[in-house]
Amino acid sequence: MNNEQQTKNLVFSKEQDFSDRTKVTKQSFSLFFDRMLKKLKEHTGQAISKKDIADMLDIDYELFRHYVNKSKVLKKRDCIIAICAMLQADTSDTNDGLYYYDMEELNDYDPRDEMLMDILDEQTKYFLTIDEINQKLSGKFFPELDIIDHRKKKDIIKPEYPFRVIKTSVECRTDELIYGDPYDSLDTSYKRLCRIYAFMWLDDNGRKGYELCAEPDGFLSCTEYPMRGEWYHKYDSPENSGIFKNCFIELQRRAMAEKKRIAEPLNDTRNYHERISAKVIKNELHVFYETYNYTVPELGEYYLMDYVNGEYTLYVSHKSRFMRYYLSEQEYLDLFGKIPDKYDEHYSSVEQIENAIASVSMDRKEIIRLRVRAYLSAKDKINSLIDKLRSGMAHICNLKRIIETSFNSNLDVLSYYHVKDDFQCTYDEYGEIVGVGVDSAVFTLSDESHIDLSIEDLCAGFELGLSTIEEVGAFLITHKTFDLAELLTMGLVSPKSD
Repeated sequence: MNNEQQTKNLVFSKEQDFSDRTKVTKQSFSLFFDRMLKKLKEHTGQAISKKDIADMLDIDYELFRHYVNKSKVLKKRDCIIAICAMLQADTSDTNDGLYYYDMEELNDYDPRDEMLMDILDEQTKYFLTIDEINQKLSGKFFPELDIIDHRKKKDIIKPEYPFRVIKTSVECRTDELIYGDPYDSLDTSYKRLCRIYAFMWLDDNGRKGYELCAEPDGFLSCTEYPMRGEWYHKYDSPENSGIFKNCFIELQRRAMAEKKRIAEPLNDTRNYHERISAKVIKNELHVFYETYNYTVPELGEYYLMDYVNGEYTLYVSHKSRFMRYYLSEQEYLDLFGKIPDKYDEHYSSVEQIENAIASVSMDRKEIIRLRVRAYLSAKDKINSLIDKLRSGMAHICNLKRIIETSFNSNLDVLSYYHVKDDFQCTYDEYGEIVGVGVDSAVFTLSDESHIDLSIEDLCAGFELGLSTIEEVGAFLITHKTFDLAELLTMGLVSPKSD
């Protein structure tokens, strides 16, 4: 197939996709609403009804049902946005709702839309009422949500917001980067991005001043000026911070946005040329390597090879996936957001690539042939790291180095795993662990199985990068050993899990 024919096929494919997407039925928004309402119930654990959503919007229930079913068609875009906000839908889902109502989707070129997108993306964490959303909009001199001309007749009491914002700022202090650490380890429990603080200075009608501080990971504090004694308060969440709620939501949004901005280069292996690491993922030991297709960079392809249970698999993707392996799933979601785990292509052997070469058109053969070189090169890189791990020249988590720099002794792993009481620890005058009353302890895992773990087992689990007693116990039950040389010997590990 020549390039001209490929282009025609691509255009036809896009036109076909567009044609399919425009097949929106009258019931599409109703189905969307029901799906989002079910999702909200699962998220909150509460029996929220369609009437509850109507009440949140101050719309008569019968009229609201007509709007959802499109037996009466809404003409106000803000009403759909408000409905989605009460369903705690994020920007992506809200755009789906607008699409089903044949309305313009939100976009970050419009300053008001951009602010609404920020509010929507925070709704799943910190729910705001319509009045609170309007307060945030008006606070930035944007029009409030124009929901409906005939809302239910009742007095709406808006929450007080008795502050004048004097200044807000974000400050960062770099500690350790996520990828690469000072402990001579491939992966370490001490990895962190940086400390980020968002500050807001408020003036309470000229009588008092407040300095609010928020970190993206949840720390919230407030200091009052002038100080009366040592007036300082810490809050566990914006929801429980009273009149400071909206301020803290805004501060955490700013801190998280800054954290994501700083972290973004970490999510692309092109900024490193190549990266390699090893860790336990879903109870299996993986060694993984990623690089970019620099031979034909215009293809925008990343090569990631994963070694697990004696098998090498080369994945080809248009997104860098290294950090998706390097971080836990929750860490990745918190920092970068969700990405699909679908790969464009994957190969488990050179023979499989050669078979693919034989089955594609002539203009694709040279592109696929590049996979052979990528497969062999990545395999060599992984084998080199495996040899170093086996011989002790490389470490997943170097406990000896960590003891030299942070721990006082290997007994500090008991503190790390929160099992000091289980091992009947004794302490010196400074609260440091100096001894134990027992050499091992029995733990019950989530599947009700029991495992007897010694201090040596916990140290070995720590060196594999396992972060909880559950992970340590499950790994030992499955593999019967923590020895890297044995685990990385082909054919001696357990079959690949699903």
